Order: sequence, then C-alpha cells, then structure tokens
Amino acid sequence: MELGAPRRDAALLGGMSAIDDMALSDEALEAWMAAKTAPRPLVRTMSALDGFVTAAVTGPRFADPQDWMCPLMGLPRDVLAKGSATDHAVFASLARIHNRINATLFDRPQDYAPRFATKPSGGIDPRPWCQGFYAAMNLNIKRWKRLLDLDNPNHGLLLPILIYCVDKKGRPVLGKPRPGPETAHFIEHEAYKDIALVIPALRELHYVTRYDDPQ
Repeated sequence: MELGAPRRDAALLGGMSAIDDMALSDEALEAWMAAKTAPRPLVRTMSALDGFVTAAVTGPRFADPQDWMCPLMGLPRDVLAKGSATDHAVFASLARIHNRINATLFDRPQDYAPRFATKPSGGIDPRPWCQGFYAAMNLNIKRWKRLLDLDNPNHGLLLPILIYCVDKKGRPVLGKPRPGPETAHFIEHEAYKDIALVIPALRELHYVTRYDDPQ
C-alpha cells in the first residue's frame, strides 16, 4: 500500500466516504485505545493520537503506512487482510485522521491547529499531543536524527514540541528547564502557540525528500 504521489500524499483506504462509513467515532476510538492491551497502543488519547499522526504526516517518510499505523494501535501486520472487523474500523479511523491532517496542511496550512487536550481546571494542555508526536519520532528515529542535531539550522522547529516531552524515564527531553516564574509562564502559556506555525514548516522541510530519499 502506497501513501502517495509526488504532488501530495494520497488518501489512505480510498475515498473519504468509504473511510467515514468504516471509522469509529472519536469517543469510541479513545475508549478502545484506553482499553486495548496485548499489545497496547503507543498512545491512549485522541490528543496524543493527533500528535502522532501529525508527525507521521510531516516528518521523514515511513516506507509503508503500516510501519507506523500498526505499531501505533497494536494492530497485526497486514491488518486489512488478517485483522478483525474492529481492527479494520480502527485502521479506517487512523486513515481518516491522516487524510484530514494531510489535506489541511496541503490545501490550507494557515488553518492547521493541533488537537490539544484541556486541563481539568481549564486551559490548554499541549503535553499529550507533544508526547504523541515524540512517540512517532522514536518509531522512525534514524530518519529524525538529522533534525535532532543541535547544529542543524532547522532544529529550532522541534523546540516548541520537545519542550513538553519526557523520555522513557520521565526526564525532560530538552533537559531540566531553567527555574523561575518567567520560564514557568512561558512553558504553561506561550511555547505551545508556536506549534501551529512550525508544523507546516516541518511538512515543507520534509516534503521535498519524502519521495526522493532512499529508504
């Protein structure tokens, strides 16, 4: 299964109406992710899922969509041939999210908006979205390493995302932030606002090479 053509990534699983007919509602998909075990999905919420799929759309290309779609949701390889009806519905749900993000970034990049979570007390919580994005990076880390190089002039595009991420041991990916109220205010109320700006830039950065670089 191929993702696309040089002009833009093709829609997964065919037309959007067919995908919508197969896909789960957001509420049902999030409940499925929360309950799924053996193997567990790499994310558990719709916000984190949105971040993961955004990284798959905008980052270095995976050789096959199933290379990220199946591990992401703990689905069997060749899910369309071997999976259950529920597996097919989950796969269609991923395709719908992928196609929505891809179409927005291609046709209306100025309208792109991450699907951030909301804090229990109110306000935006970008952490689940960013952690989902980071999980996708780790699944394709060899191809992200160039952008993770501090000497890369485009490394700064990742900073508004990575500032909210922790590694497997719970340590901040960018290191412990500088103490003080200014830093705390910046992280809680300002840094995430740049994510909607850097995502179209990341897509543009990788778009030229997505179909030309050897896998």
